[in-house]
Amino acid sequence: MNTTGFDVHAYMRHPLAIRPTDVDVDVMDALSAPALDALTCLWQVERTALGRMRDVLVTPTHAESRVSAFLTTWGYEQHWLAQTLHAVLHTNGRSPQEPFDTRRGRIRRSWDDRARPTVAAIATNLMGAEITGAHMVTGWLDTAVLTVAYRQLGEIEPALKELTEAITRAKERHLGFYAEEVGTRLARSAAARRIARSAVARWHFPGTRYAGGEPARAALFPLFTDPAGRAALEEINRTAAAFPGLSRTRPVHHRCTMDRRPVPRRWLRRVGRRTTRTEARVVRRSMRPARLL
Repeated sequence: MNTTGFDVHAYMRHPLAIRPTDVDVDVMDALSAPALDALTCLWQVERTALGRMRDVLVTPTHAESRVSAFLTTWGYEQHWLAQTLHAVLHTNGRSPQEPFDTRRGRIRRSWDDRARPTVAAIATNLMGAEITGAHMVTGWLDTAVLTVAYRQLGEIEPALKELTEAITRAKERHLGFYAEEVGTRLARSAAARRIARSAVARWHFPGTRYAGGEPARAALFPLFTDPAGRAALEEINRTAAAFPGLSRTRPVHHRCTMDRRPVPRRWLRRVGRRTTRTEARVVRRSMRPARLL
């Protein structure tokens, strides 16, 4: 049992569950349209906690008692957070709904409902306990970008300041757990570092698996366009790169900086001469602006 780091027992005994009765939703009854759009998107993300827990707990991670105990309380907090966001939206006359699935999203949902848990259980059991490090680093990334979104939302909408500060405090506890687990697990296993690098490369903004990135981009991108938002995203990249084995990763991009994806030098030398189709495709894609969502 870990007695020097994050205290899971204390976390379980004292969860930061933000219930609708804990906040004065009546003072939030005149929010701006952009704030309501962002809040709707965040509600859509937070209420997917059960699906995210399913994806983790069908893998060998479920045998990690410390992680399972944390996720049990995390799911409880997520449930009440989603309920509170819904109450705020309802006070403003919004009846939030799940975004429509894209065509690819419908295929993914069918796959997830029918086959993915079984396939994931088999595949990840072949990987063993090292898969847990990947789950922890993607959980850290999800929580980190959402923390920035809530903090920025509180800055642009003063009526939400008290609520977003409470949410940020809860998220920071989650970040502490994830960071500790990532550091410990990746430091002791080369296989865990390799799997984590793959997971980071495939990471996408939470809540966009079925609806695609466009709804979240339209609602949340304005939160990341000012200097504070851009600096916070860069800090996420720096912190992620400090984890063992992830020094070359840069998972979070934002369009406002017009970042480019790196192009292999051996392919850049061939630009202007005869190139293969694969090389030309990679070079063209690398010249597109990288996106956060």
